[in-house]
Amino acid sequence: MPAMIIMMGIQGSGKSTFCAKNFPEYTRINLDTLRTRKKEKDALWLAINRKENIIIDNTNPTASDRKKYIEAGKASQYRIIGYFMQSRLQECIERNDSRQGKEKIPSIAIACTSNKLEMPGYEEGFDELYFVKITDAGFFVSKWRE
Repeated sequence: MPAMIIMMGIQGSGKSTFCAKNFPEYTRINLDTLRTRKKEKDALWLAINRKENIIIDNTNPTASDRKKYIEAGKASQYRIIGYFMQSRLQECIERNDSRQGKEKIPSIAIACTSNKLEMPGYEEGFDELYFVKITDAGFFVSKWRE
């Protein structure tokens, strides 16, 4: 059964780095690189039709943001796995400040996403959920506890 991983967390929380280190073989769907929702949707359905393992590397702060991916994955017999990045707003802003060019976004955008952030739950359709924390030793992943 193919897997669809849905990342959740504010900008600068380490989602893309986590994806690259832990799931380099997955097809990465990311609005920042694809630029439009249409291109994102097309890339998602191409990957689903090919039964590829997929990682959705967007902020996905709300249940309604995650719903379209979960529904598409479930309809195509994907195992749905969520990774929620623990983050402190100030640390994410500091990480963002070290970015260059288009990767750097306004701090107010990070704060707005942080204000919208909803904790995920199994009732959304996740088969597995994990909590990810950045430590001095790297990423620490633990099973979700509701």
